[in-house]
Amino acid sequence: MPDPIAVSGPRPIRMLYFVREEFPTYRVDVDVLFGSELMGRGNRIDLVMQAKSPSVATGAHEWHGAKVFVGPTREGNAVNRILKQWLGFWHDLRYLGRAFKKQYDAVQVRDKFLIAALASIVARMRGLKFFFWLSFPYPEDDIIRAREGNSRLGVVVHARGVLCSWLLYRWILPRCDHAFVQSRQMREDVCQYGIDPAKVSPVPMGIAGEEIEKAPSSVQRTDASAETVVAYLGTLNGQRRLEILVDMLALLRRQGLQVKLLLIGDGDLPNDRLKLERRAEELQVRDYMEITGFLPRHEALERMRVADICVSPFFPTPVLKSTSPTKLVEYMAYEFPVIANDHPEQSLILRESRAGVCVPWHARHFARAVRWLICIGAQRRRDMGGRGRAWVIANRTYSRIADELEGKYRELLGI
Repeated sequence: MPDPIAVSGPRPIRMLYFVREEFPTYRVDVDVLFGSELMGRGNRIDLVMQAKSPSVATGAHEWHGAKVFVGPTREGNAVNRILKQWLGFWHDLRYLGRAFKKQYDAVQVRDKFLIAALASIVARMRGLKFFFWLSFPYPEDDIIRAREGNSRLGVVVHARGVLCSWLLYRWILPRCDHAFVQSRQMREDVCQYGIDPAKVSPVPMGIAGEEIEKAPSSVQRTDASAETVVAYLGTLNGQRRLEILVDMLALLRRQGLQVKLLLIGDGDLPNDRLKLERRAEELQVRDYMEITGFLPRHEALERMRVADICVSPFFPTPVLKSTSPTKLVEYMAYEFPVIANDHPEQSLILRESRAGVCVPWHARHFARAVRWLICIGAQRRRDMGGRGRAWVIANRTYSRIADELEGKYRELLGI
């Protein structure tokens, strides 16, 4: 009797991945999508990153069954910040030199423009596929911040934005084998520069399956006089113009509604939080607004339990309109009814899921939506939350996103 034939699955994807984020990273579309999901399936994806601080050991780290090659960094004054950039580039250059076909199928670069321009040449010379991952329109953001005076080194930031824009749209994207972007809107944006839509795939933000399992649910209130808690979870960065939520709160309180605003997070700069607190004092609603500051994730989720309604405001700028909102998906996974403003992806998600209300960007529209959600009652709000959770499970878990991404990589690599 002949020996049974061994059946093996598809061979692992082998990729060298240069990542803008620093190590260790908790960004979910790196840690979960690539670490837990793609590497957890046996794919070998080695990462090249810079240390988050000088206390992080440099060299090779074992990570999700693959390796992260961590380079040195610096902290402190302007000279050290410049040195940090040079150290990061030199570290990337060293490991780009190690990209050979016998080790890898492809080189991928995320949000790093100079090393990506070089990687496009090296990959072609060595017979490797070259992929680029654009998670945020960094060149446009630099140019806008410089023009609006939101950077201390405006001339330098503007020059960086112009250079990176040229590299991205005139060199990197035309020469890459495939590009991955954050949303359908971002795909449309980059293709306006003459990039073939067939070589650009949107990969939206999602949520890990275990996060859904431990998601908080809102407190089921029985006291009709209890305050309605409207919550926001995320950065209080000044560019997000979150004063709109304070203005919303003031409108609701003037109308006699017992509403409290809970902001779970903090600003990137001290003035970000101060601006919100001063605005609340001016409008005499400071007693009805709480800012928790940065919290560990488990504490932030615990605080969410008191929320009745969650808000996802995205200030309508060319930069933010192409983003994929993480918080909206998280709110829905946690079964909260959501209020979001008009934004390409937010509008699409709420239209498909029927998990909340989409409004124009203005405090009175947010206030009107809160008032309506209060009026329809707790049961209808719970029904909205249930629809949102079901939509996320069906469409936005990282397991499902990884299925599609892994399939795309295999198609592009022919394996």
